[in-house]
Amino acid sequence: MTMDKKGLTKLIEECGELIQIAAKKSAYMNDTIHPDGQNMDVRLEEEIADVLASIKFVSEKFNLNNGLIEYRKMNKLNMFGKYDKES
Repeated sequence: MTMDKKGLTKLIEECGELIQIAAKKSAYMNDTIHPDGQNMDVRLEEEIADVLASIKFVSEKFNLNNGLIEYRKMNKLNMFGKYDKES
């Protein structure tokens, strides 16, 4: 398989797979095993890893500013933490 479009297609695909398992986990929040038999926690871990790998790949291919990405990531994490405490 070739990484056409500098990995953007793969990034989109991996994000889609993460969205699918996150939606399943949200629908069956108190269960580990989905009715289709898959372990949602394991799948969630796998898909997060795949998305992180594709993000790293695309970031390197486009020579993106990793300092800016890290800074924004930390700001978002802080914001998410605040939201979590409010709920």
